[in-house]
Amino acid sequence: MKILIYTHAFAPRVGGVETHTMLLAQGLAKSLKQWGKENVTVVTSAPADGFDDPGLPFRLVRRPNLATIWHLVGSTDLIHLAGPALLPLILGLLRRKPVVVEHHGFQAVCPNGQLFYEPLQVQCPGHFMAGRHRECFHCNASRGIASSFKLWLLTFLRRWLCYRVSANIAPTSWLAGLLQLPNTSVIHHGLAGNI
Repeated sequence: MKILIYTHAFAPRVGGVETHTMLLAQGLAKSLKQWGKENVTVVTSAPADGFDDPGLPFRLVRRPNLATIWHLVGSTDLIHLAGPALLPLILGLLRRKPVVVEHHGFQAVCPNGQLFYEPLQVQCPGHFMAGRHRECFHCNASRGIASSFKLWLLTFLRRWLCYRVSANIAPTSWLAGLLQLPNTSVIHHGLAGNI
């Protein structure tokens, strides 16, 4: 089985998504290698910045162009997205590949992806999901009208595409409840150990 993992955030950047994606790729590579297969590829837009890419137990493709992503999507059996990244999500569905979206944030329910209502500097009560879209425009007004409209429109697109994937994954029941997407499973993040 060939698995493609796509993530915007990856090493050498440090954070939760970066760490979780690294652990997932390492675990899958080790598991598949036991069966004589080395078929895990991680694709990221993150630059290497001196990171030891060749020392990883999986293939890593950084900053690919559209043609490369199209080829990688076409040559894989399963696509795992660390967040609803639009380009690989669209290409995966166009190529009729099983796509799994692991939601680490709020990009499918909030135009700014933070679930944070900027004018009042408080947690957003869920204006987008409640249909209070004027509040979404007001929240992102500092970015300009065109940018605010683009963020709002892309949130609809992400949700629509996430309705069509094979599975949605949330690390907590709370996030799964906020997302309200079909085919959602809660899979808690593990801890590093003997993989």
